[in-house]
Parts: sequence; C-alpha cells; structure tokens
Amino acid sequence: MFISPFNVVLFDLDGTLVDTAPDLGFALNTLLEQEGKQPLDHARIRPVASHGSAGLLKLGFGIEKEDPVYPALQQRFLSLYAENI
Repeated sequence: MFISPFNVVLFDLDGTLVDTAPDLGFALNTLLEQEGKQPLDHARIRPVASHGSAGLLKLGFGIEKEDPVYPALQQRFLSLYAENI
C-alpha cells in the first residue's frame, strides 16, 4: 500500500470540473448593460471565459489592465460574478 506524504488534494477548476462560463457571461453582460452597452452572445463569451476578468473586460469593453477605468470595472465585474455564482 502506498502512503502519500501529502495531506492536500488540489483541483483545477478552470472549467474542467465546473462550467463557469455561463456565470462569467452573466456578470459581463450585466456590467455591459449597466454601462449602456449591448450584451454579447454566449458563443462570443465562452472561448474567452478561461482568460478571466482581464480577457472578458477586454472582449466587452475593449480595455486592457492599464486602462484607468479597468480597476473599477473589474471590481464591479467580480462582485456581479460572486453574487450570481
């Protein structure tokens, strides 16, 4: 019998075990609508969902992390995501 010296189990939750793309898409589309923009089709969001908030905000708003409005939009996006998981 093999006894492991580790007491930890790690899971990779990047969409392999849990499909978070719909929740991330909901958060992005809600933020877009709050900002007076049109929501995006889920087919456009799904391939970018694995890039996290940076990728999704770039897709939806055309901004990079260096943009001055990025931190505030990211915080709102993350709040929307957390409230609707």
